[in-house]
Amino acid sequence: MSTLKQRMQERLKDWQTDLEQLQLQFSLGKKEAAEEFEVQKKKLQSWLEEQQAEVKEEFGEARTELREEYDELLAKLKRSKTAAADNLEEQQATFASTLDNLQDKAKEAEQEGETGASEAAGSLQDRLMRFRAQMDVLAANAKSEASEEYEEAKEEAKKRMAELKKKSAEWQSEAKGEWKEFQEDFEKAIGKWKSYFK
Repeated sequence: MSTLKQRMQERLKDWQTDLEQLQLQFSLGKKEAAEEFEVQKKKLQSWLEEQQAEVKEEFGEARTELREEYDELLAKLKRSKTAAADNLEEQQATFASTLDNLQDKAKEAEQEGETGASEAAGSLQDRLMRFRAQMDVLAANAKSEASEEYEEAKEEAKKRMAELKKKSAEWQSEAKGEWKEFQEDFEKAIGKWKSYFK
């Protein structure tokens, strides 16, 4: 079983990987964006299927609305057509409202739930946010003509992602340092305790 700190480090690594992926997605053309959108849909569907048992276990009957939104998103993914440049915006819109609703339900569950359910809800919300960002970027890249505002927003987003990537690397380094320091302190304490029993 992993500790909270380890799970947070894993989440930071995931964020860093997804930020790198988002940076690459900003430069894709229409066809490549549609292909990557399909890849992301399949990843999301696969991830939702893998997590389905955990969601039912963690949230039980108390979070029926969350499970219903979860199942609805999974069903939409399963019956969606193959993404292409000409239907990408439509597909993104189809998933957007369900993703938003599911994120809202996860946020409520995180705030109201007990420790296990709260942590699971936070993790769910976090992962959905990253999938949503990638789908939004890919759909925007598939538009036939990018406006000047979009190009400016894209540049701003690239800068922000670079900053976040740098910060996540710093946080990860700090978390490792703090964890190592905690371990060393704990080992010293155990060493003292052992000396009392000799």
